[in-house]
This record gives sequence, C-alpha cells and structure tokens, in this order.
Amino acid sequence: MSSTLSPDGPVRVLLVDDDEDDYVMTRDVAANIPGRPIRLDWVADYAAGLAAMARNEHEVYLIDYRLGKRTGLELLFEMRRVGCVGPAILLTGQSEFEIDLEATAAGAADYLEKGRLDEVVLERSIRYAIKQHAQEADLERKVRDRTAELAAANARLREADRRKDEFLATLAHELRNPLAPILNAVEILRMQPDNPKVLDTARGRIERQVAHLVRLIDDLLDASRITRDKLSLTLEAIDLREPLQMAVETSGPVIEAGGLTLDVEFPPDDVPLPVSGDRVRLAQLFTNLLNNAGKYTESDGRVVLRVETDGEEITARVIDTGVGIPPEMLTSVFELFSQVDRTLNRSQGGLGIGLALVRRLVDLHAGDITAFSEGTGRGSTFTVTLPVRRG
Repeated sequence: MSSTLSPDGPVRVLLVDDDEDDYVMTRDVAANIPGRPIRLDWVADYAAGLAAMARNEHEVYLIDYRLGKRTGLELLFEMRRVGCVGPAILLTGQSEFEIDLEATAAGAADYLEKGRLDEVVLERSIRYAIKQHAQEADLERKVRDRTAELAAANARLREADRRKDEFLATLAHELRNPLAPILNAVEILRMQPDNPKVLDTARGRIERQVAHLVRLIDDLLDASRITRDKLSLTLEAIDLREPLQMAVETSGPVIEAGGLTLDVEFPPDDVPLPVSGDRVRLAQLFTNLLNNAGKYTESDGRVVLRVETDGEEITARVIDTGVGIPPEMLTSVFELFSQVDRTLNRSQGGLGIGLALVRRLVDLHAGDITAFSEGTGRGSTFTVTLPVRRG
C-alpha cells in the first residue's frame, strides 16, 4: 500500500488511552504504515489528555471510548472548549451504532473498532481526518473572509447613506441661502422701483445669488455624470499652462478676497508643458483644487500652485496652509459628498463634489492624483501627475 499522507515530516498523533496494552498495539500498527511516518504520543488518563489537547501540538487525536470513570465522548466535547482544533478519531472495543452516532455528534472525524485496527484502516482514517479537517478549516476561512467582506460592504453602505443624508442637508442649506437675499432684493425693488441706486444694488445682489445657484446646479449635474460615468472630454494638443492660467484667473480673486496669498510657480517659458487634454475640463479640475485650498484655509494663510516637469510627466501641486486632513480621511476625500471639516466657516460653501470630479477628470486624462497632509491644522498638498504628450 502506498500512503497519500503529506511527505513533510512525521504525522504527530496523540493517543489518549488508559490501557497500556492498547497503546502498544496501536503503536505497532502505526509503525507499519508506509510512507510518511506516524509519531505516536501517549497519555493514559482523561486529565492528561485534555491538558495535551489544550497545547494543540498534534495533527490528529486518537481517543479511547473508555477512560476510567470518564468517556471519550466527554473528552471530545471538552477538547473544543479548551481550544483544540485538530481532528479526533474515537476508538472503541466493540461496534455499537449508538456510539458511532454519538461520536459523530460530538465532532469525531471517524469511529474505529480496536479489534479491526490495522495499518490500512488506521492510515486511511488518519488521512481522511486530516483532509476533512483541512477542508473544514478552508471553508471556515472562506466564511470568515466573506463575512468580513460583507461587514465591510455594509459599513461602506452605511457611510454612503450617512454622506447622502449629510449631502441632502447641505444641499437644502446651500439652495436656501441665496433665496433670502434674492427675496430681499425683490422686496426692495417693489418698495423703491424708481431709485436707480437701489435698482443697481438689488440687481447686482440678484445676479450674484443666481450665479451661485447656477454653480450649485452645475455641481449637481457633474455629480450625476460621475455616478453614471457620463463625463466626456474633447481632447486636443495643448500646453497645460493655458488651463492652469484660466484656473488662476478664476480662483485667484476669490482666494485673495479671503485674505490669502496665492503663489504661482511655473517652469520657465521656454519649457513646454504639452498634454493631450480638454482645456475646459482641465481648467475646471485645477479651479476646483484651488477653490478647495482656499475654502479650507483661514485668513492670512497661503496657497501655492507649483508646476514641474521631467520631460516624461507634468506634476502640478496645490499646497495650502489650511486645516489639513485627518489621516483616516486621506483615502476618502475624493469620494462623492465627502468633506473634511464642516466646522470651518467657509465663505464658498460647497456640496462635497469638487474633489470627486477632480479625481474623475484626472483619470480620464490618464493621470494620477494623491492627497497628503501631516494632520489636522498642518495644511494639505494635492498632487496631480499628467503624462507628457508625444508627437
């Protein structure tokens, strides 16, 4: 007979039997098993067996049914309580169907009669016990992994639901904010319809608030395009300076109005920044990053747009001295409706869409974006890397 036991060293087997003659018989049978040798250890009483099982030093446990005043069935139940994980085989002096059923119910991998024990029966029983135990362990691992995956998915769903509720509350707040000044302006126009100065002031207020509403609607449309993967680009050969300068022109006055310093650091004019990109969307991308930096940086702070190239890639960093990003949020700042700090008094407001849009636009341009912060109050750096256009 050829053994199919794994060839990696002897099989460590523990025999719990209070009869020394039975031990000698089992030892001799085990010694005749070819292939991978059996290392048989022996303990002669229930307590010693339970103590050895608690150490989990054996691959298989052979347990006699009769152990003085105790039984092997009791030991089968107790071995799991003390954390023994290996498979167990119950040995008995006679064939009794009821004991077979009880052994199975107690978790035994097999049930053998001592009178019929030989190397073929013992080898097969040990091999099957090890194989069954490995399969059960693998199944348990898969169940644990799947359970963990489901728990993580549920946690993500709960977080998404929380962000959705928070987004709806923010949306209601942001949409409501412009309505009061618009209504006030309309009331003033009704009360003083012939006053040119009042007309100009009211008209300017209405125009500003309507523009703010338009920006919010545009954000909502972009959020819809992101979730439905409907964002599209009009790619052309351009120099990245153009959309970068458009972004500075758009965001610069807003940043400076917040009492911040904006520094722009470009390579020399003779160093090209060629990319294949959508100039409008790239301008939107960097406008969002600059606005984000201004939004989360308090007065007297600093925002830097630093652009570099090594001829293979173009790297643009937006650096601020603002509130920073907690470590646990570095992986989620690019998700829809995610905002870092709602306690900061932000003049520009927002729906938590800007950075999600930035990431999607960077992906569509075959680039990469990362966020870095040393922590709360330590500022943030957003790094965009885009490939240099060839030809």
